[in-house]
Amino acid sequence: EYSSVANKSDEVLVIRPGSDGALALGMAHVILKEKLYDKDYVKKFTDLPLLVRMDTLKHLSPRDYIKDYKPAKLSNGTEIIEKGAKLPDMTLQKGQYISREMREEWGDFTMWDPKTKAPVPICRDEVGKHFEKLGLNPALSGTFKVRLLDGKEVEVQTVFDMVGKYISDSFSPEKVSKLTWAPQKAIESLAREMAANAGNSLVAVGMGPNHFFNNDCKDRSILLVCALTRNIGYHGGHVGSYNIISFL
Repeated sequence: EYSSVANKSDEVLVIRPGSDGALALGMAHVILKEKLYDKDYVKKFTDLPLLVRMDTLKHLSPRDYIKDYKPAKLSNGTEIIEKGAKLPDMTLQKGQYISREMREEWGDFTMWDPKTKAPVPICRDEVGKHFEKLGLNPALSGTFKVRLLDGKEVEVQTVFDMVGKYISDSFSPEKVSKLTWAPQKAIESLAREMAANAGNSLVAVGMGPNHFFNNDCKDRSILLVCALTRNIGYHGGHVGSYNIISFL
């Protein structure tokens, strides 16, 4: 049975039902191993440079190592609503509104600055072009040590390395071929083709399966591949230039 996309495609890869996530992680394995990812994009627009504490496996918070740290002021139309305050009428709302409690719960994150050889706090708004203003070129890979406020020294690692190790250990093209029934060479070829078409690969994903428990993991796997290859959002080109990959 061929879908409306498949019967108009130059190449069709039919996989075992429900193995879309495994296929995506197999593609990520190839992209990481062969260093086909867009390093600059990954640093500026993903969570992969963020640091994770090895003792708790939680993100390293600036509150862990900076005394009396206060979350950074958010921009981009985000307004903090203090406790007891009322939201403007819906027709008058101009941006995103969040409660003070929610902002405190979010907190901020930490990256490693190779220049200063020290952790540096960063908030959700300080991405992309803001890195240049901050003079920040974070480490994408590495294990470091950070001294906490209580004097304890903890080991931290980038999300990039943690995700990469998981994929390297568990989702080689050979293993993924057995899980998905897709030929190993086809998995490798698809990964390389998507990386070669940065900004011009359109992944059509069905929403229906997300109604079932844990099926959002399938989308997270696919989005990881898109993030590694700078295929998140619209980057230019025209419909005729798109490399269309259809999952489900």
